[in-house]
Amino acid sequence: MSAEFNSAMGVSAGKLWKALSEIGQASATRLAEATGLDRNEVQRAIGWLAREDKIRVERKGKNEFFSLIG
Repeated sequence: MSAEFNSAMGVSAGKLWKALSEIGQASATRLAEATGLDRNEVQRAIGWLAREDKIRVERKGKNEFFSLIG
């Protein structure tokens, strides 16, 4: 993975973290709308935050919702 790609993922994770801190629990679709990130960027940012144990996932029926830990 290139340093540029890795840096871009970190920026996307920061945008996602900020959105979650402002709106609380949200779906990936809502996060894409709130951040202006596309679906792939949102999914990578979720993975980044999950790897750092900063995000939790809650399933409600067929939907997944994300929120910050702590």
